[in-house]
Amino acid sequence: MDFIPLLIAGAMIVFMVMSSRKRKAQAAEMASKVAVGAKVMLTSGIYGEVTSLSDDRVVIKSAGSTSLEVARGAVARVIENAPEKKAAETKAAVKKAPAKKPAAKKPAAKK
Repeated sequence: MDFIPLLIAGAMIVFMVMSSRKRKAQAAEMASKVAVGAKVMLTSGIYGEVTSLSDDRVVIKSAGSTSLEVARGAVARVIENAPEKKAAETKAAVKKAPAKKPAAKKPAAKK
């Protein structure tokens, strides 16, 4: 009966480690989506478009000509990916579309 509290404590530790790994994986995935041109939301609730990136900082443009330089960790989520990725996706979709058949030509009228 004395091992039940130890078993519960061990299970809690395992769940905490698993959730920590999951959170880190989600943060790494989100960080890979941040690119120049992507629309993002900061942890403070500010929305903007990424104009430049560095190792630990992101410059976003919001509300007209306002530019903010913030830490990369301040980006809470990516709202819309960069236009380059969208353009590549639309080109792939266009390539997959079936080709249209040309219209048949009518014979020329006799004079």
